[in-house]
Amino acid sequence: MKGSPSVACLILLALMTASCRQVAEVVAPKSINPAVVQQAALPGSWYSYMPERAPGFCLCTNTALVWHDPEMDIGYWSGLHPRAPHRVLMEAKGSTFILHKRYIWDGCSVGETLPRDLMPSLRHDALYHALKEGATFSRRQADLAFLRDQRRTGVGGAWFNYLCLRVFGGVFNLPDEEKTLLVQPQEKEETP
Repeated sequence: MKGSPSVACLILLALMTASCRQVAEVVAPKSINPAVVQQAALPGSWYSYMPERAPGFCLCTNTALVWHDPEMDIGYWSGLHPRAPHRVLMEAKGSTFILHKRYIWDGCSVGETLPRDLMPSLRHDALYHALKEGATFSRRQADLAFLRDQRRTGVGGAWFNYLCLRVFGGVFNLPDEEKTLLVQPQEKEETP
């Protein structure tokens, strides 16, 4: 982090005493780059920009997305919508993570979300969402997936971002007051 040690202490104090939303709005403001909004409007875009849901921050997948990451095993489970349990939002199948159409996320938690940040922030937000609601893989696995995704998309400072997640990410991973995902364990699929 740039700035004096007193700025870092102020941020740490804010993280310990404020809610995530308060921290994001006051200490570490965030924004969506105009290119993200422009790309969302293109025909066939894999995501939509939905400012009516959360002004300036709401993005939604238009298609299912699949990550196969042999460096992680997040178990076998399904993440269901709490008010419509027939609707599967996400699935884990060992080293494969599937995020279904119409999943909503808010881009990067801190700073400006650029087009290159979309996929890393999406997978990381969804994995943290699952962890908040009871999935049994580790937060470190989600953070390492974010590091790998950022490196793949050419984000400078990926290692620094990973270290910040390791130090401060737990604040953004506290359980919600209201259930926002039902995590249902699944049997491991046997391959013949």
